[in-house]
Amino acid sequence: MRPARSIRRKLLRVLAITTLVALAIAGAALAMVNVRTRATAIREDLVTQADILGLASSAALAFDDRRVALENLRVLRAKPDVVGAALYTAGGDVFASYKAEDDAELPPHPGADGAKFDREYIRVDRPVMANHERIGSVYIQARHELVPRALAYLGVLAVVLGASLAVALLLSNRLLARATAPLLGIGDVARRVKEGHFDQRAQRASDDEIGELADAFNAMLDELAQRARTREAALDALRVSEERYQLAVRGSSAGLWDWDIRTDTMLFSPRFRALLGYDESEFPNVRSSFTDVVHEADRDATARALSDHLQHDEPYSAEIRLRLKSGEWRWFHVTGMAQKDALGNPFRMAGSIIDVTERKHAEQVLHDANRAKDEFIATLAHELRNPLAPIRTGLDILRVDRANGDASARARETMERQLAHMIRLIDDLLDISRINSGKIRLEKSRIRLASAIESAVEASRPALDARGHELAVEMPARDIELIADGTRIAQTVGNLLLNAAKYTPPGGHVRLKAWQDGAWAVIEVRDNGVGIPPEMIQSIFNLFTQVGRTLERAQGGLGIGLYLVRSLVELHGGTVSASSEGTGRGSTFTVRLPCIVASAVAQPAPAHEQRISGPAGLKVLVVDDNVDAAETLCTVLEMTGRTARAVYDGESVPRAAQEFEPDVVLLDIGLPGMSGLEVARRLRSNPLFARLVIIAVTGWGAEADRHRSREAGFDEHLTKPVDLQSLEPLLARLARQ
Repeated sequence: MRPARSIRRKLLRVLAITTLVALAIAGAALAMVNVRTRATAIREDLVTQADILGLASSAALAFDDRRVALENLRVLRAKPDVVGAALYTAGGDVFASYKAEDDAELPPHPGADGAKFDREYIRVDRPVMANHERIGSVYIQARHELVPRALAYLGVLAVVLGASLAVALLLSNRLLARATAPLLGIGDVARRVKEGHFDQRAQRASDDEIGELADAFNAMLDELAQRARTREAALDALRVSEERYQLAVRGSSAGLWDWDIRTDTMLFSPRFRALLGYDESEFPNVRSSFTDVVHEADRDATARALSDHLQHDEPYSAEIRLRLKSGEWRWFHVTGMAQKDALGNPFRMAGSIIDVTERKHAEQVLHDANRAKDEFIATLAHELRNPLAPIRTGLDILRVDRANGDASARARETMERQLAHMIRLIDDLLDISRINSGKIRLEKSRIRLASAIESAVEASRPALDARGHELAVEMPARDIELIADGTRIAQTVGNLLLNAAKYTPPGGHVRLKAWQDGAWAVIEVRDNGVGIPPEMIQSIFNLFTQVGRTLERAQGGLGIGLYLVRSLVELHGGTVSASSEGTGRGSTFTVRLPCIVASAVAQPAPAHEQRISGPAGLKVLVVDDNVDAAETLCTVLEMTGRTARAVYDGESVPRAAQEFEPDVVLLDIGLPGMSGLEVARRLRSNPLFARLVIIAVTGWGAEADRHRSREAGFDEHLTKPVDLQSLEPLLARLARQ
């Protein structure tokens, strides 16, 4: 019996060691999983809180509303584990803060985006976005208490594992005693096993051949029992898996379908039919049940998507309209995946449908709102330009009439500068709307960079002179040529010069330099103004961003000039960058545009057309329902030697044209009754007016408006208010012709 006791002792020792190691590994793994799961949950919860807080506070950041931002932060009082939070501006300054504890310390500037754990706290930094632009950051600090929880969990786990190990050892001891005891009744056990009682075990009666036989017999029985248990476990797992699948199908918001391509039969889930409102008898498992409820306008797109998936393995995904039993049409997102055989032929396909009607309606609402916004801006620009037209023309009259003295001249110059500023703001607003909606079009041609820069300098000169700035322009000896929209390039350079004039104290220095660097034309505008803080270098080209934008230090403008610069430069395939040595040390803006490398020898700049100050022999018919605009424009035309006549509605134009026989018609498009477009068509249809020059003078200046005016027969399209300095060269050219 000594060997038996020895084997029993060894088996018990091995069992104890292996069980202890297994329990220790399992306990450690459970503890690690518990800590990791808890940390992940805390991080995801806090990140979600930060994102929600950032979304709720984006408007407060954008409109500098600290009270709303602070109220949003105080919502975190509902989370006792949060000790502090803060909102930061895009520049990294604290915008609003909240402390649950007086000794909580908040960082003065945001850190890198993400979540960071230390021994006691978790700290989360998340961006605040608006219109795909980063306008600030949100920071939340909370206690995670991972260490106390982990220690408590390990304590409970140690007690449970210790008790489990003790019970296992006691039970193992009893089992080992039975296994090593003499085996009795081997024949009786054999008969019971033969009858199907596989739970029977033979006891070892001795250490001779009978004992060895008992051991072998018991081992065989153990193997058979293990196989039976394995099979039963597999069947149980299969049943559980099927139950889970059915539960997922019943609980899912998606309807499932399964198509047997070879037999052309389909299986629809109950949820599929429920989404459409049919029962099984009304919606049988045939393919026509589905195709019959597809909207006629969506059938071709559905067929193409299915064909591309089956033939080219393109993802099968389509948004289509399906008819419900009630007759209502709703939008559904249909997806699927085909299963193919060894030869690549599809034999089965399965997928799902999800009701996306509410999302489609929301998208339509957003689309309509964006379109309404664009129409509002265009209408606003038109309505603003109408009253500006007689003001512009009145100033032209004052410019010609110099009998009022120097005081009137200075007042007129001030009014002209402010009027030009208003016109520029209107044009910038329209350009922003066109860029954001993708409607802006570049009229590219081969241009000289020098010409565009000259136009920009000429347009910016009044703003520079008004603040007493000294402008130095440095151009290369050899012309630089580009394939670009000359007007937009001039607008880009002009905005940079105006930006320099605005942010440079009176009497400052502005330098504009251009040169060619290989395949790039480089334009640099440098000033000695207020400079750019380092934290704003990356965001200076964002929409509505201004340096030092406070109520006490307003520089004017809407913060859209540099955004337009970046947008127009990128539309030309170029880049723009800003640099500054810091606040009060000036700034430098550098534009790089692709240019023509092997350009021809520079052509001499065309001579400027001379202004006509005397009678030109032209007869001009002015058509505008705004009586003030029409009368003042006629007055200034007559003061420059033309013969002018005003008409205030479209129906009177053909008769007035026959009586007056004008050379040029300055025609407003937005006339009451008969529009200017219809008037132009009628004039063009009359052979008497075949050589008549028709110029649109209107508040509508979008590309679509210009296209419609060209189709109606207009020769030129000018937007209100019309500057006499831009109109007079056109009239002079017509007089020479």
